[in-house]
Amino acid sequence: MTDDLYLNVYLTNLGKYNEGELLGKWVEVTTDTDWKEELKSIGVADNTEYEEYFITDLESNFGLHVNEYTSLQELNEIAEKIEEINNENLQIEFQSILESLGYDSFEEAYNICIDGNYWYCDDVFTDEDLGQYSVDEGLFCGEIPDGLINYIDYEAIGRDIRLGNGGCFVANGYIETF
Repeated sequence: MTDDLYLNVYLTNLGKYNEGELLGKWVEVTTDTDWKEELKSIGVADNTEYEEYFITDLESNFGLHVNEYTSLQELNEIAEKIEEINNENLQIEFQSILESLGYDSFEEAYNICIDGNYWYCDDVFTDEDLGQYSVDEGLFCGEIPDGLINYIDYEAIGRDIRLGNGGCFVANGYIETF
């Protein structure tokens, strides 16, 4: 079973911070998070002396980057997308897509993953692995006669596939996006 994706943020009371006091707490970003209550617990509420918050830290198991002024609406949208990826059991594929695009491409990686616009092979970490996989699966020129199998340059085939299709090797395997 794959670990679910998660995101936790450290919410901080901006007014107290400006006064030299660090008042905040870790909050798990989920679709069930009651942001009004979480903010209230650190002294942030409308029509009070302290109406503003900021994010001072984050924890995530998939490399997500959010900035200190990410809105609660954005966090809710991220929570919905994380939940969908977890419910569809696409955690590894999503993490691989995100890694291949760069960790600041959450939205793009999410769309590619949910739309199925990728090809992912786990346990394929080199051009030779990719070539071997492609030949074995018949993805590269169909069935190879037994007499020719010893003459195949799997590394060259894998390299050509990777370069020709714009794929890359990531922590869990090989990924192409389209």
